[in-house]
Amino acid sequence: MNASRIQQMENQIRRQMSDKGLAARYTFQDIVHKSDIMDRTIENAGRYAGVSSNVLLVGETGTGKELFAQSIHNASKRAGNAFVAVNCAALPESLLESELFGYVEGAFTGSKKGGKMGLFEMAHKGTLFLDEIAEIPLTFQSKLLRVLQEREVRRVGGNSVISVDVRIIAATNKNLQRQVSEGKFRQDLLYRLNVLRLYIPPLRKRSEDIPLLFHYYLQYYSNQFGYEMPILSAGAEEIIEQYAFTGNIRELRNIAERLSVVHSGFMITEEEMAAALGQDDIEITEYSERTMTTGPSYMMYAEGKREQEKQYIQRLLSEHGYNRSETARAMGIDRSTLWRKMKKYGLQ
Repeated sequence: MNASRIQQMENQIRRQMSDKGLAARYTFQDIVHKSDIMDRTIENAGRYAGVSSNVLLVGETGTGKELFAQSIHNASKRAGNAFVAVNCAALPESLLESELFGYVEGAFTGSKKGGKMGLFEMAHKGTLFLDEIAEIPLTFQSKLLRVLQEREVRRVGGNSVISVDVRIIAATNKNLQRQVSEGKFRQDLLYRLNVLRLYIPPLRKRSEDIPLLFHYYLQYYSNQFGYEMPILSAGAEEIIEQYAFTGNIRELRNIAERLSVVHSGFMITEEEMAAALGQDDIEITEYSERTMTTGPSYMMYAEGKREQEKQYIQRLLSEHGYNRSETARAMGIDRSTLWRKMKKYGLQ
């Protein structure tokens, strides 16, 4: 079999895994940055990719832990195999064992005919990403530890032991050593997970990356929506450099998405950026500080922006089942502001 045929087969396998959600999309080249601290973080992560030891990613919410997990996988010898991600906090304790280890037919009422493969089996020869590992109940941690030690699983309701070759990358936004001290996390499990540790810095510790990231996501969402990219004024750029971004990249992306819709094709002023970040009482669609606030050109401008904001709110309301609290949270505003906007656009 020639090299070209082998490459075709590998690409086909990758496409099949991607269709099943078992492929890592991101690489280190996708990490937008220019700061020295991120250079060092990526350098360490690249070094970790060269071995098969377990990795513990530590960082605040929204810092990009899964981005690093996928990048490590794609730079490793396991890149051609599955990358399986699971949010441990999203699984109730009653489902953890069957999801991670699988089950045999008839294991419990409602079980699938023929049984079901667990996530460890699905990740065989690849990587299993355990996000929010601190949320795994203490009562289940001993079972997870056994699998990590023995490298084998037993499906729920079954007797057969299945060997698995899986690299574990776990992630947390909590201090696991403190969790151990408080009796909420097993020390021996922490030892197994914390072989290689990678700290991912929050945005406030790499503020020079913020304008670069903001421009990147403004361009990304403008392209996605088919809009002209807005431009940041010098004052707006200065504001985002000083903003805390407690939600880190997740919060930054959310704000960039909103501004790419509401301010499509126009310059974002300092006042408008302050309003978008909740640092001012000025509404995004109020432009009293502009030099040109009258005449047909401005009226067309303002009307266009109002229509874009209305469509943006309608889309988010629909995506969140018209739950106002969730919609307001997604927009980065409080419920009362959302209510005023809904009333303004007749969306009650």
